[in-house]
Amino acid sequence: MWRKIWQNRGLWLRLLFCWAIGVALPRFDEAENYDIRFKLRGRQSASPEIVLVTFDQADWKAYHGASENWLRAIKEFAIPTDSFFWKSSTWDILLGQILKQNPRKIAVTFFFSQQLPTPDLQYVNLYSPKVLWAGQVDSEGRPVMPLMANGYGYNVAITDMRQDEDHVVRRFSGPVGPLPHMALAALDDASPEIHQRVVATFDNPQPINFRGLNVFPTISALDVLNGRIPNGFFAGKIVFIGNANLQSHQFQTPVGRLSRIELLAHVADNVLADRWVKRLPLWIYAIYILVVLIVAVSILNTYPQTVAFVFLLWVALGVSALSLYVFDSLYVWLPVISPLVTLLAVYVIMIGYQLTVKENQNWRLEQETKLLSELDQLRNNFVSLISHDLKTPIAKIQAICDRLLAGQVSDDVREGLSSLRRESMELHRYIQSILHLSRLESNSVQLRKEATDFNEVVENVVEQIRPLAADKRQELRLNLEPMFSIEVDGVMIQEVVLNLIENAVKYTPNDGRIEVETQEVDDKVIFTVRDSGPGIPPQDREHIFEKFFRGSMAQTKTKGTGLGLFLVKYFVELHGGEVFLESDIGKGTRVGFTLPLQA
Repeated sequence: MWRKIWQNRGLWLRLLFCWAIGVALPRFDEAENYDIRFKLRGRQSASPEIVLVTFDQADWKAYHGASENWLRAIKEFAIPTDSFFWKSSTWDILLGQILKQNPRKIAVTFFFSQQLPTPDLQYVNLYSPKVLWAGQVDSEGRPVMPLMANGYGYNVAITDMRQDEDHVVRRFSGPVGPLPHMALAALDDASPEIHQRVVATFDNPQPINFRGLNVFPTISALDVLNGRIPNGFFAGKIVFIGNANLQSHQFQTPVGRLSRIELLAHVADNVLADRWVKRLPLWIYAIYILVVLIVAVSILNTYPQTVAFVFLLWVALGVSALSLYVFDSLYVWLPVISPLVTLLAVYVIMIGYQLTVKENQNWRLEQETKLLSELDQLRNNFVSLISHDLKTPIAKIQAICDRLLAGQVSDDVREGLSSLRRESMELHRYIQSILHLSRLESNSVQLRKEATDFNEVVENVVEQIRPLAADKRQELRLNLEPMFSIEVDGVMIQEVVLNLIENAVKYTPNDGRIEVETQEVDDKVIFTVRDSGPGIPPQDREHIFEKFFRGSMAQTKTKGTGLGLFLVKYFVELHGGEVFLESDIGKGTRVGFTLPLQA
């Protein structure tokens, strides 16, 4: 296994590089990437336990009318501050209307300095323990108490929010000073589980999971003052009171400009529903990128490039959809850019690697083809040379045997000379078969068709074979149907006819019978050889025309190379014909071929 890995080290190093790219991107990714997520997903549902009360300048003017000091009003409208909205009686009525529905907590985000007139004790709603008043922290980090702070400052909380270098609020961190943060102080009476989430914010800044613009139920202070409040609107709720228009109450966030009360409501919502954006350990992201990498490599190794590209697009869409779903539903950040870059890197690098491998394979194939061609040429030259050199002594042997047999020799010598001549003819047939096979494998066989008298070819072959049949006292019959000349390669067809008749003589026992027949049916010429031999076993028939195959019975009774019938089938099919064979054990064999009349 290690050896195989080492052999494919080029591939593994490329994949390791792609994986390293994918792992490095989440490591250097910052929370600013959440901005796009917040904008793309639109408004989300928020906690129903939080409601907002907006107290704008128009509401203040509409409620107090012309009885106010118009000089003060002009001044405050020209340079609006939180102090513009202070009047003890008005706030006592506003808070009283809210307290009637028994809210959980009321958080006033206006900062009223201690320089304002101290309210009378008759305004009891101002001193309710359910009311939180906004405090501040000076430049040295010391708390600045508001007008309504009690002796211990338990009803005071700060409203400052941390901004990034680009003046955008993205994170929330609990205060380290003596005053709590208003978004957390409003949850003091919550469950122990929520209390633990509050404490957790003191350790690390938490990315705020913004739910969108205008997601919390909101009512104007004017409606509250006039008693136009829906039933149960404040019951058991956390109420944030503030201004939506003052510049000092505005903050830039990833979802747009939010007022202070909306921003505090988002923080409280994150704590209540545990919606903080969570980042998993780096090793989990590494495994996630590895899975994406394995899927991409599997696709590229399984499908063609075009199909693989489409599948990778689907994978990219699936990864993006999964990331958005996990972010919106489970509040867990899964990287999108990292797996997309990994997919692109794998596609580019793997395509390059595959092209390199294919180019190397083509080069090797060319080298192997060149080597095989040289070996094939060397073999053909060797076979041709040996065959040519053997033909001359074989011809001399046959000539000497014929000359001696023509003279006066004893019976023993004549029998030996006849046997020698037969063996030399058999050797000549082997050489011819080897030459034919060599030409076939070198693709140098070409048809030289000409008008040929097919019956004449058969008769010539029969006359050539008849002495062999006579030696075995076989009856060789001809039944040739008259026909016109046909366009064939006479040499090849003669070789085919010779092989079939010679096999019949060879495998038919002494005193047997062989019938050779030609006929013309429709647009075909049919040649058939029937013998009275032992037949061919069924298990050998489907292989009888294969190269170098010899039947189980032929291996022990006769000599041969197993090339004769292979050449028969090849030469016949080269002419567009077909071979056929029928055989019954103990009854003989019928074998032959058909040739088309039209070339």
